[in-house]
Amino acid sequence: MNNHFGNSGNEGKPIWKEYLFLFHCHLFLFFIDTENHFDTKVNLVLLGMTGTGKSASGNTILGKKFFKCKPSTKPVTTECQRAESKINGIHVRVIDNPDIFDDDINPRVWDTHVKKCKQLCESEPCVYLLVMQASRFTDGERNIIEKLEKAFASKVRKQTIILFTRGDDLHCANIKLEDFLHSCQPGLKEIIQKCDNRCVVFENSRPTSHQVAILMEKVIRMIQEQQQ
Repeated sequence: MNNHFGNSGNEGKPIWKEYLFLFHCHLFLFFIDTENHFDTKVNLVLLGMTGTGKSASGNTILGKKFFKCKPSTKPVTTECQRAESKINGIHVRVIDNPDIFDDDINPRVWDTHVKKCKQLCESEPCVYLLVMQASRFTDGERNIIEKLEKAFASKVRKQTIILFTRGDDLHCANIKLEDFLHSCQPGLKEIIQKCDNRCVVFENSRPTSHQVAILMEKVIRMIQEQQQ
């Protein structure tokens, strides 16, 4: 009897390897099509509360440690920062931001951060990555979409992908992303629905090009749909 980790057909290849091969073929064809039909520049704006893993996620996307990140009880990122790289022929500008969702933030500081972020985005397509921990949902995050819209206008949710960090916690619990999204608490599920269920999960402790490829596919498809 065959199963997901058994043998397939007469060739004796594990089925999961076949799925992985087909997935990589799909991504290859997708990025080839992208280079022919897509304006190959994009801004990825990292937003989220302190400690969710914004800077680490930026480093994972870029494939190199551009942004400072370390365990700390205080915010490590205190100013908007930008780093750039090419991913599969796409010029990616990653913008790392301080926590603009803190209810105690000084209004002048908040205004400075938001204006600086908008300046760094320049004119290319802009995708907002709302970074949240898969293993934690706080009271401060319950109205995070409203805070996001206050900073970047109401259309921002149509340009937002939720990036869950601490994917290793899901892995250790043997929970797939789809199952996690289905069973998460109502407050988080509402946020996900407001972003049209666009979600990815990162394991920043073990960064791979595979998880970045999944993110970039969602990014490009979202932009292409908006341009139609």
